[in-house]
Amino acid sequence: MAERYVASLLRPPSPADLAWLVAAGQGGELDASRALASGRRAIGLIVAERDALDDQTAADVSHALTAVVQRESRQVHSAAADWSSHWRDYADALAIRGRSESPMGRIARVLLRHAGIPAPRAEQHARAVEIATAFRHEANEALSETYGAASLPEDRSPSELLRERSGHG
Repeated sequence: MAERYVASLLRPPSPADLAWLVAAGQGGELDASRALASGRRAIGLIVAERDALDDQTAADVSHALTAVVQRESRQVHSAAADWSSHWRDYADALAIRGRSESPMGRIARVLLRHAGIPAPRAEQHARAVEIATAFRHEANEALSETYGAASLPEDRSPSELLRERSGHG
């Protein structure tokens, strides 16, 4: 299932998003494409960590992504180091607390920085937030389609089920 979910994270960026980022950035199409690809993957892994039904899902997704990166590193030597660096940037941005900016706003800044836009204008940032949010929604849909949607009995609270499962009920 993780491989199927990861496959959804490997789709090429939309032509409109790619064209916009190429026009907005300082790099070329390759830089913009890589920034969008690593952003989609990172957001997909974040979704698996935060929204999956269990912790094993995120571990499985991480392993499946690692396999993809290893295959890519056979063709592009820096692929593994690039992914590791990009993932760390996204994880660090998500971990920041105490600022008024939303998590998606911080993630959008990472995407823009990776595309060669270290100090985006407000409209560039807003557009990057839209792209990052779309990636998040797409990843959530793929996660639900692949692993199923979470459901609880209507007459039981989540905390009650957790106590029951852990033997403290």
